[in-house]
Amino acid sequence: MSSSTRRMGSIDSEMAESMLDATEEILKEEGYAALTSRRIADYLGVKQRLLYYYFRTMDDLVLESFKRLSVRELARLKDAISSDQPLPEIWKICTNTSDARLVSEFMAIANRNEGVREAVIEYIEESRKLQVKALKKAMAKSDVFDQNLPAEVLAFIGTSMALALNREASLGVKLGHAAIRKTLENFWEKL
Repeated sequence: MSSSTRRMGSIDSEMAESMLDATEEILKEEGYAALTSRRIADYLGVKQRLLYYYFRTMDDLVLESFKRLSVRELARLKDAISSDQPLPEIWKICTNTSDARLVSEFMAIANRNEGVREAVIEYIEESRKLQVKALKKAMAKSDVFDQNLPAEVLAFIGTSMALALNREASLGVKLGHAAIRKTLENFWEKL
């Protein structure tokens, strides 16, 4: 059987989910260089070839892992937007996102893998649209805010600050973080 017609396991199965979980854990703890089918199989205690029953290639596995992560994060954003205080809730999500190391690994992979790059772009643009929508709604009601600053700019600044805080914190940097967090938390609450 050719690889395009061979029987494949469902990616909705418990085993495929376990493989996706293992992928995330290995990326977080050991990095992309350690992510091999052998390493995943060892992590799960299964035969290496089982991975290829569920995923045609390692690239497919990595892509599905990112897609699963993005679905979770977009759901969290949508829940935040429907809350009573959407901007502080969005900030909490951005600053308490999935492990900063995992995000960094996926960004590095996106630089070399077209499928992951496209999925990352799609996720960033969709999450930014949700943030901009919430910001525009808040800005329309606000009398304490300069309306000349576009919501798109605020969304980018907020996300960038959250990413920088997460990356630095994962390295152990603390200087200035408490002040930045407090300032931005107050800003989102007032807006």
